[in-house]
Amino acid sequence: MKHGIAWAALTTLLIAGNVYAEADISICPKVSDIKASAFKSDDAHLPAPYNEGYQYEAVGANGKKWRGETMATADSFLESKYELRADTVDDQDKKVICNYVGTTITDMNGTVSKPYLKMGMEK
Repeated sequence: MKHGIAWAALTTLLIAGNVYAEADISICPKVSDIKASAFKSDDAHLPAPYNEGYQYEAVGANGKKWRGETMATADSFLESKYELRADTVDDQDKKVICNYVGTTITDMNGTVSKPYLKMGMEK
């Protein structure tokens, strides 16, 4: 009987933890609210084409700005074909980071685009 109660308690905690994790994702900017613009890094250690990509900005519900960038890509990943969506949230000491993932696309030339974006907001 003690083991049954322990398993029931553990199951309840795991379910509650999953609900909490999903609720955290709701703080991430909606993909439709994210704006992208072409970006070129001035870091001399990054040769072309690894120094080119996109920078992203969005304003959160609290009015604070979220920022991110992707490098070595010709795509912003905001196109509907990538089906970008918030996946996880990392709550750090000084910032919150939303991780976005999407559908991997292979074009006719065999080039693979695997969308991934991290957007951070200072606390």
